[in-house]
Amino acid sequence: MKAVFYELPAEFIEKLKKIYPGTFPKIFESFLHKKEQTFRINYLKTVLPELKEDLDREGIRYRELHWPKGSFILRSEPKDLQKSSLYTGGKVYMQNVSSMIPPLLLDPRKGEKILDLCAAPGAKTSQIASLSGGETEIVAVEKLEIRYQKLLATLRIQGVERAKTIFADGLGIGKEYPGYFDKVLVDAPCSGEALFYLRDPKTFKPWNRKRVSDLSHTQKVLIYSGVSALRPGGELVYSTCTFSPEENEEVVDWALNKFEDLQAVPADMPLPNKVRGLTSWEGKRFSGDLGMALRILPNEYMEGFFVAKLRKR
Repeated sequence: MKAVFYELPAEFIEKLKKIYPGTFPKIFESFLHKKEQTFRINYLKTVLPELKEDLDREGIRYRELHWPKGSFILRSEPKDLQKSSLYTGGKVYMQNVSSMIPPLLLDPRKGEKILDLCAAPGAKTSQIASLSGGETEIVAVEKLEIRYQKLLATLRIQGVERAKTIFADGLGIGKEYPGYFDKVLVDAPCSGEALFYLRDPKTFKPWNRKRVSDLSHTQKVLIYSGVSALRPGGELVYSTCTFSPEENEEVVDWALNKFEDLQAVPADMPLPNKVRGLTSWEGKRFSGDLGMALRILPNEYMEGFFVAKLRKR
């Protein structure tokens, strides 16, 4: 059967050309194909040698990635992994590799207090617990009922016991927990431009310039709440799965201007498919520190992503 492809909004395409003048063709091509499925280990329930033995025993085909450690490209059908005891028992979690980067950049340590401000469906919350061996005090926030229930289910299956879940809007958490957390993750709701798929118009039909602008406003309020909840010396990671500078660099630049005690720090990750954050967009100059942020370029198994790391002096 002939594949049917739909057209992306012309305004979005022109914008993407401006953001990535040299790599636009390759990025546009990423909208033609579904990403390869990837998954990661859950260290709360297993160790790497044991997991690989279990995968082989259950006939799950995979390719282990050199980075991040404990991550894999799935070579079997996704349903085969999802039916396995490894999945239902919480030893693995299906997650795009790009989505694994914010918790890795956050670098959770034993004994820290960590806030996940936009937590559902629980991928990054459970990864934070996995990376820290369950020895962190996690507060996970979600405001939508359906997504909150999904968060609870994920944490239960993944064996995350030391997590307080809050069914509320993250916009008010900064007032409730002023200067409390060692680390904060703001994986903000966004326009999801990196998830556009040309065979599924539902992925991009809602896109328009006003929606991007509205989301940028929401993101600024969220990052304000996150910074307010951060203790002096603490670190915050801001991330999205979108390309628009209004939702990425502009939000971080706004926070840097709003908080005199906030500074950007390098968001270094050992990846070939990355470029530095933008320091200007459509005539507007951002802080030069935005060059320390990262834009992850999509490839066959990684979605496009933006990550920035900030520290409160």
